[in-house]
Amino acid sequence: MRRDRMRFGVERLESRQVCAVVIRLANDTGASRTDRITSDPTIAIDRSIAPDQRVEYAVNGGASQTAALIDGRRFVPAGVGVDGRYRIAVRIVDAAGASIPPTSPLRFVLDRAATPLTVSLAQDTGASSSDAITTFAALAVRGQERGARIQFSRDAIGFDPLTAAWGAYRPQAGANQWWVRQVDGAGNASTPVAINFTLDTSSDTARQIEGPQSNAYDAVAGTEVSWTVEFAQPMHVRTVNGTLPALTFSFRGRELLARYREGSGTTRLTYAYRFTDADAGTGALVAPVKICLCYGGSITDAAGNKIRKHAVPSVTVG
Repeated sequence: MRRDRMRFGVERLESRQVCAVVIRLANDTGASRTDRITSDPTIAIDRSIAPDQRVEYAVNGGASQTAALIDGRRFVPAGVGVDGRYRIAVRIVDAAGASIPPTSPLRFVLDRAATPLTVSLAQDTGASSSDAITTFAALAVRGQERGARIQFSRDAIGFDPLTAAWGAYRPQAGANQWWVRQVDGAGNASTPVAINFTLDTSSDTARQIEGPQSNAYDAVAGTEVSWTVEFAQPMHVRTVNGTLPALTFSFRGRELLARYREGSGTTRLTYAYRFTDADAGTGALVAPVKICLCYGGSITDAAGNKIRKHAVPSVTVG
């Protein structure tokens, strides 16, 4: 009877097994602490390991390896190198070789870098499409990763946490310098990209018109009459539907158009009209008194702001 009890006790000892270990990411850096998207592949186990035990793991179904534990409960699996999806299975093995694998492997996505964005003005409305002078401060942001948040900063340090918005910052009239980055689903921040632009939403009026004043005038066929309009800043002239800007004036009761001739890119734009045989003669000339985009073409400043619909000069000089 005594021998049977001893034999039973020995059999119980030999059949003892180690309980399954529970593992998790030590630092789930993603937007959610449980989304298993991380930039840190360190694995944490749920218990301390006895001196006669070891932790073995396999990466993506590969060969078993012995973990080099940190603080007795964490390890960085070898073979987790490039970014991508991983499956880690872990078991505890005692000195006798007894072990039980976990009920299910840990699956996670490793992502350790966010790609820098490409940032430009959504509309560079200036005289040049690349002069970074605009009336419209929206940005075009390309290269955003799925699930990433866009952040803005004025100093490349204090990034606004709001997603895809200027947030607490607003573009200001004049020179603007901004840095833009993305924070991806794993919490990686991309290298900030700088963008510089000038915001100008003001429209200009003409300062004065120089040329013949309203008076009696002797028109000779083939000769020209011209007026020069002066602005406070350089103005740029473009054709629209094949027509150029014009000034309206009248001679001998007929309304005539003096079309733009030269000066685009300067502060002085010249308009001219060539008299025809039908115009020749002496009569009353009524000089233009306002600039109007009613007669074709386009006049804008360096940012693309059009002159006011009726730009009335403050001074008219003959």
